[in-house]
Amino acid sequence: MTWLERLDPQRTWPGFLGAAGVGLTVLFVFMEPAPTDVLGLPALIVFWALHVFATLALAQACQVVISRHLAPRENPWLSIAAAGLAASTLVTPLALGLDHLMVAPLDPAEDGSWTLAAVLEEWIALAPPVTLVWLGLNAVRFLRLSPDAPAPSTSTPSGSGSHEPDFMRRLPAARRGQLIALSAELHYLRVHTTLGDALILQGFGEALAQLGPDAGLRVHRSHWIDPRFVAGVSREGGRMKIELVNGVALPVARSRRGEVTSVLTGEAAPAGV
Repeated sequence: MTWLERLDPQRTWPGFLGAAGVGLTVLFVFMEPAPTDVLGLPALIVFWALHVFATLALAQACQVVISRHLAPRENPWLSIAAAGLAASTLVTPLALGLDHLMVAPLDPAEDGSWTLAAVLEEWIALAPPVTLVWLGLNAVRFLRLSPDAPAPSTSTPSGSGSHEPDFMRRLPAARRGQLIALSAELHYLRVHTTLGDALILQGFGEALAQLGPDAGLRVHRSHWIDPRFVAGVSREGGRMKIELVNGVALPVARSRRGEVTSVLTGEAAPAGV
């Protein structure tokens, strides 16, 4: 995937998040909510861009930690709400700091004190909108990408046998071909099939659990492949990549090169690899 494709808001989650950040910044700049009416246009843009993008970055970081490490098997929407609350807590001191640096010197009525009451008041003001916006952004993206997909399941179907994994049943009908590869995109999952690719709200680790330990080959902490769909292997600058039949190239982690080579060549991996 090229850098231009990675920034496409209709194709990737980071691109969508960036576009949403720009939109929210513009919205706040034109609304000029008090007390920022004392700021000029350039300062307003900087002020709200820092607020918006810092909040989105913190929400995404919290989302990754929660969905991958703290509660990987919980309902995705609960982890999204938790990430919004956590992000509002982390962004509270930043918001107070920006008010103190950019607004208080221009507005005599603005109190720049850092009392416990002021911090609590700021968090109470931030937590509901931050959590709702984070839920809304994920809902818009999820519903747009998978309009005919049922709600995410909190159960873990068996990955053995011929049963289709739950995440495959949540792909758009036109993309439900044979599974080629999986790639983690933050707390979303890109599913590559013989009929195309789709992005769904699904944890990477949970998807691998549904497939089972004997299915396919994990070539990187964020990528899994079915070796039957490998078109070739390339090496450049000390880096190894797997080239798939659908034209996608995925990186191979250094620690997994021996296993990947042995699987693709049919030879036993060297001892200690």
